Amino acid sequence: MKQQLEYINLKYKPKKHDLVCEYHVDPNNISLVEACEHIAAESSIGTWTKIATMNKRIATKLKPKVFSINKKTREIKIAYPEELFEAGNIPQILSSIAGNIFGMKAVKNLRLQDINFPKSIIISFKGPRFGINGIRKLLKVKKRPLIGTIVKPKVGLFPKQHAQVAYNSWSGGLDIVKDDENLSSMKFNKF
Repeated sequence: MKQQLEYINLKYKPKKHDLVCEYHVDPNNISLVEACEHIAAESSIGTWTKIATMNKRIATKLKPKVFSINKKTREIKIAYPEELFEAGNIPQILSSIAGNIFGMKAVKNLRLQDINFPKSIIISFKGPRFGINGIRKLLKVKKRPLIGTIVKPKVGLFPKQHAQVAYNSWSGGLDIVKDDENLSSMKFNKF
């Protein structure tokens, strides 16, 4: 039996420290309200069965709140407490708000449409060090579009091969060379 934590609170007003997500929901043979409960639970502290370790402190402090449900457009908003997330860790944040929920049987279709990050999470990302003007100044490019490329293949090159592709790109006149998002610190090419 699934543990009922009742995630819907249409009177809730998001706090400045909440991470707020807007979703478009197409329920799968259940009501929109039931789908909202499933989405909020699966993206946070919920589980498919009753567990002995769930307690009032966890439910009170970490339970998100579905505070807006538009039955006509099927758009919903969920406020998540910032404590659910590791500041500076986009993969962890996305695995919660845009992870398992997309594979749930409770929804036919689900689309994350918007995210409003609290300042406490935003400042944990160091952001662009130079900004647009700083990058243009650094590259000495003022009036034309910046031209860039992405190293291919996206993964598999050894560091010297990767560096050679970047060097050749810059030597050929490109301004920026970007790593593919799938490239992280891998055995064959450590950062």
